[in-house]
Amino acid sequence: MTGAQHSPADDGTRGAKLLAAAGAEVGAGVRAWLGADVHVGNDVRIEDDVTLVADQLHLGDGARIGTATDIRSARVEIGDRCELLPSVSVLVADSFVLGAASRIEGRVSIVCRSFRAGKLFYFGHNSSVGYGGTTASSAHVRIGDRVALGPHNILNANLPIELGDQVGSGCYLSVWTHGFHFGHRLSDGFQATFEGVRIEPNVWLGFHVSVLPGVTIGANTILAAGAVAARDLPADVLAGGVPARPLRPIVARRLDDRELRELVMDLLDSWCAELTWKGVEYDRTGPGEISVGTTRVLVRDSEYEPSDALGAKDFDELVLLSLDDRLEASRTDEATVVFQLRTGHLLGSLSLIAHDLRDFLRRHALPCGDEETFRGLPSAPFARLINPGTAIG
Repeated sequence: MTGAQHSPADDGTRGAKLLAAAGAEVGAGVRAWLGADVHVGNDVRIEDDVTLVADQLHLGDGARIGTATDIRSARVEIGDRCELLPSVSVLVADSFVLGAASRIEGRVSIVCRSFRAGKLFYFGHNSSVGYGGTTASSAHVRIGDRVALGPHNILNANLPIELGDQVGSGCYLSVWTHGFHFGHRLSDGFQATFEGVRIEPNVWLGFHVSVLPGVTIGANTILAAGAVAARDLPADVLAGGVPARPLRPIVARRLDDRELRELVMDLLDSWCAELTWKGVEYDRTGPGEISVGTTRVLVRDSEYEPSDALGAKDFDELVLLSLDDRLEASRTDEATVVFQLRTGHLLGSLSLIAHDLRDFLRRHALPCGDEETFRGLPSAPFARLINPGTAIG
C-alpha cells in the first residue's frame, strides 16, 4: 500500500497502540498497520484478534468491530454506530465505506476493488462479495440507503453492481456479472459474458433468486422465490419464473388514517403478546395506549389525540406512533419519540423498550429511522438457556 510506511519488524502492535491512544477500546491480539490519516470517534470498540490495514481509517462514534474480523483497504470508513460481527473478512483495494448504522453479520467475505454502502445497510451471515474475478479493475459495488440483504447471498462483482435505496432480499440471492466455461472457447465462436447489474430502488428479491449479467430491474418490482432474471424487468411488476417474466402489475394504494390506525392497533396487540413471551409486564391504559415500565406508547392521528398525552408525569419516555406526519410538532422535549409511520422517519432518542417496538414494526413492514441498527429485548425463555445462571425447572 503506497500511503503507509512500515518497518520490516512492524508486527501490528504499533497501530493497535495508536488506536488505543486515540480512544478506542482495543482487545487482545489486535494488529493494525495504518497510515497517517486516522480518525477514531467516541465509544469505539475493537474486539480481540482484529486485523486492520489502511492508509486512511475513519471509525465513527459507537462503531463496533467483532472478534477475528480482518479489514484491509487503502481507505476504510465505518460510519457511526456500525457493527461488524465476528469473522468478517474485507479485502477491498481502493475504498471500503459503510454508512451509519450498518450491520454486517458474521462470516461475511467482501473482495472487490471498491465497496460503498449507505445508511442502515444489512448483510446477512455467510454472504460474499466475490466468487471469482472480483479483484479486477472493474469490480465496484454501490449500495444505497436502507438496503437489507439476507444470509448466504452472493454478489459476483467482476463488473459494477448497483443496488438502489431500500432494495431487499431473502436468503440465497445470487447476482452475477461474469459467465465463462473452458468448453466454450472464444476461438470456437463463443463469448464470455461481462456485464454489470443494476437494481433500482424498492425492489424485493425473494428466496433463491438469481440475477444474470447485464440485467436491470426496475423500481418497486418484486421477484418471486426461485426466479431467474435473465433479461431486463420493468418497474412496478411482480415477476417470476425461469426465465423471469412479468406476471402482473403492482399498484400501491395509500391507506387512509382509519385503515392504518386499525392495522397499527392490531400490531400493538401482537407486540403485547411478544412482550408477554419475553417476560415484560405492560398495561393497556386505553385504546391505542400502552405503558411499559416508564415508557408510554400512544397511537395518534388527525382525529384521535388523548387529552393527557403530553401531560403524563409518571413516565420517562413518551412514544408517539404518528399516522399523520404533521403531528411532528407534538415532539416537545427530548423525552418524546415520534415514529412517523407513513414516511419512516424517526424523531428522538430511544430507550430499549422503544427499540424493541421499532424492531417489531420493522419486521411487520413499518420500519422507522435509519441512524441506529435494529435491536430488541431478549426473550426470557431463550435468555435463561443462553445464560444459564438460573436453574431450569
